Amino acid sequence: MVPWLVFGAYCAAVVWAGWTAWRARAGVADPPAPEREFDAPELALLRGRGRGSDAVAACVGGLLLREELVAVPGGVTSNDLTVRDGAFAAREPAPDATLKPLDRAVLAAARAHRQGRRGPRYDQPGLSVRALADTRTVRAELARTRHALSEEGLLDGAPVRARFRRGLLPLRVLAGAGVVAVLAIVPIGNPIPLVLATTAAAIAAVSFAPPPVRTSQRLVREAAERHPASRSGATEDADAFARGIALHGPSVLHRRYPHLTPPPSPPPRERRSGRGSGSGGGSWGGGCGTSSGGCGSGCGGGD
Repeated sequence: MVPWLVFGAYCAAVVWAGWTAWRARAGVADPPAPEREFDAPELALLRGRGRGSDAVAACVGGLLLREELVAVPGGVTSNDLTVRDGAFAAREPAPDATLKPLDRAVLAAARAHRQGRRGPRYDQPGLSVRALADTRTVRAELARTRHALSEEGLLDGAPVRARFRRGLLPLRVLAGAGVVAVLAIVPIGNPIPLVLATTAAAIAAVSFAPPPVRTSQRLVREAAERHPASRSGATEDADAFARGIALHGPSVLHRRYPHLTPPPSPPPRERRSGRGSGSGGGSWGGGCGTSSGGCGSGCGGGD
C-alpha cells in the first residue's frame, strides 16, 4: 500500500511541477510592463528585438532636427557652426538635460570621426547610420540600454532565460528522480505506471522551450496607438521625430532625408558549378574535363 501512496504523491508532484513550468513560461513570454514612458532608443530596441541600428537611426533623426548633426554626402557629421546675425559662429552644444545617453554617444562618435583626419585637400565624408552603430562608444551604450531592458524582462536575454530555467527546475528534478527510481527497480509491484509517469515528466521537461517575448511588440503597438501621427514624420519636434523612427523604422528618416538612404545591396554573384567542365587549355591543347575526377580524357596532349 505504501509504495502506491508514494507513486500517487510522485504523480501529483509531477502535475504540480508541470503547472509551475507552464506558468513560468507564460510569465516569461508576457511579463508585466513597467509603468513608465519609454524613450525613442528604448522603443527602437523593443521594436527591433534588440537590434541597435534602428535605435541609432532614431537618435540621428532627433539630433538632425536639433541641428546637433547635419546631413552631408555619405551620412551625417557634427554641426560645429550656426548662422547668427547673418554670420557663421561656433555652435553652442545642447544642454545635457535635453540629450539621452545614446544621443551623447552618437554625438561623440560623430565629432571624433570629423576630427580624425584633417588636411588642406581632404574633405571628411559623413558617417552612415550603420557605421555609427558600429563605433565603440555607441556599441557600449546600446549594450547598456539592451541589458537594462532585458533585466526588466522585456527582451529575450540572459535574465529572462535564467528566470525560465528556475521555473523549469522542479519538473526536471522530478523527472531525474523518476529515472533513478526506475533504474533502481523500486519494488512497487508493477513498475509500468512509474515508467509511464517518469517518461511523461521527462518529455514535459524537455518540451518546455524558452518562449519568444511578446511584451516588446505589445508596448510598441500601444505607443504607436498613442501617437498615430508619428508615421508621417512631418513634425519639427525632435523627440516626436525620433519616436516616429523608433516606432516605424528608418524609412521615416529616409523619407525626410533621402540622401541618408543606404545604397542598395549588390546583386548576388552567380554560383559557379563545382562540376562544370573547364574551358580551353591554352598552349597545352584541350582543357581538363570534369573537376571532380581530376584530369579526365579531356586533358589532351599538346603539340
